[in-house]
Amino acid sequence: MLECIINYYTDGNKARFAAIIGVKPQTINTWVARNTFDVELIYSKCDGISGDWLLGSGKGDMIKGGTSATANGDGSIVVNGNNNSHVIAGGEIAFLQERITHLEELLAEKERLISVLMEKK
Repeated sequence: MLECIINYYTDGNKARFAAIIGVKPQTINTWVARNTFDVELIYSKCDGISGDWLLGSGKGDMIKGGTSATANGDGSIVVNGNNNSHVIAGGEIAFLQERITHLEELLAEKERLISVLMEKK
């Protein structure tokens, strides 16, 4: 479950997730190793996360009124939403994170260009 939460909120970046919820990165590593986490802290710091999902051991929708995600023991994640389901393998997750980073950089460049063009008007 923790892997799903980290992937959703910070694209898998454990250090960034630790900063968001106000703990040390080592705490996240400990939680991952022990397959546990502070439910109350996660619930209070992660906007939109479903308390029912957290308390129901990953059953149902992870995000209130949205998509559900379930971490498998093999490092893959099952994402359910809009009447479909998709399994994302561990290697695919890393690829998708790299792709997202690349697209974010492209978007930032496009926004910068738009800003320059708007200033010229």
